[in-house]
Amino acid sequence: METRKRLQKNRDALLEQYHTNLDDVYNLQDTLIRDVLPSVTDELELGPEAQEWAKEWLSDTSSIFRISRRHKFTRSFSLEAIQRTLLWRLDNLWPIESPISIPNLHCLPSNIRDPFGRPILVLEVNPVDVTQDLLKRFLIRAFEQLRLHLKKLYDDSEDNLRPPLQYIALFDLSQLSFQSINIDLFTWSLREVIPRFPGMIAGVFVLNYSWTHSGFWSILKRLLPESALSRVFFPSKEELINFFSPTALPQDYGGDLSRLSLLEDPMNPRMHPAKLEVTCLPSTPSSAPPPRTISWLSPTSILNPFFGYPVSTSSTRGPPSFRHGRRRKRDLVRTLLTLFWIRWRKHITFGLCLTIILVIWRLSFARITLRFPKGNFMLRWFMSSRGPIQPKLT
Repeated sequence: METRKRLQKNRDALLEQYHTNLDDVYNLQDTLIRDVLPSVTDELELGPEAQEWAKEWLSDTSSIFRISRRHKFTRSFSLEAIQRTLLWRLDNLWPIESPISIPNLHCLPSNIRDPFGRPILVLEVNPVDVTQDLLKRFLIRAFEQLRLHLKKLYDDSEDNLRPPLQYIALFDLSQLSFQSINIDLFTWSLREVIPRFPGMIAGVFVLNYSWTHSGFWSILKRLLPESALSRVFFPSKEELINFFSPTALPQDYGGDLSRLSLLEDPMNPRMHPAKLEVTCLPSTPSSAPPPRTISWLSPTSILNPFFGYPVSTSSTRGPPSFRHGRRRKRDLVRTLLTLFWIRWRKHITFGLCLTIILVIWRLSFARITLRFPKGNFMLRWFMSSRGPIQPKLT
């Protein structure tokens, strides 16, 4: 009962924030599509297809809402975060590749939901024999497919009061061994991937947890924020069935549905779930997309997350990084001088021209005085002999 109350409280708070801030999210999307996207297009010289692909993401109301929620619906922070994420997406997800089957990740049929109407994911944690670089690329694409699936459910929802905004996840640890845990990959995911897809998981039910996993959990809970820890549950089999009901669980976890390997997976509609294999991943480095060349962002670019400092962007280096490896004061001073010149250049130019004219006039007058000293003496005598002008009395 405690689990249900906590998840219901979180769901109600989420829906309240959604309806309260929906108009602001729409306005934010209009600004992004009208003002930000053209600037990104000009900055990166995007083609029509890339521009349309970027517009599709900016039109995803549920994703923009979740990013805004992460930044407490502060417009300036949300705009900055969305711009950074758009740049990251263009580096890591463009051009579009064909959908991949996600091994060990199953999405239950769309009509199967948790008690609060959220779609259900099942993740079986099995070791995967691929290189770490390929696994990172695979995780990014997997999160993107989850986003697209959640967007489709959101767009198709007929319940405007309670649209699906998040997943609920079952995390099966039965095949996980301590030797197969990759802490570096996990911390990389927390740092690089999850912030680009925030708020997609409403809660995680950890299944088949045993004392052998306690060491892993003791490490994991030190890396997760408190808000994430509050959404992690360790239910018994009876508690799991009481929360979801047997009609929403596969036979693998005590439910009345077919076995997980036989259930339809809406994220892989053209592929039978039982045939999902790791071999769908690229097996050789040659199948990976060619590396992108490094591009530089100016310190005053709208895409620059470190405004005032020159940064470099490259898909092989992850997020934008400082061009010189650190924040240099001289770069900031140069940027401030540039902005000062852009703001006041007309006034400065007019002042310089006026000063030059006055200097030329003074030099010309001095030259005439030197060439005709007698005339200058007569002029001064004439002016002094007249004295002050007296007003006439009538």
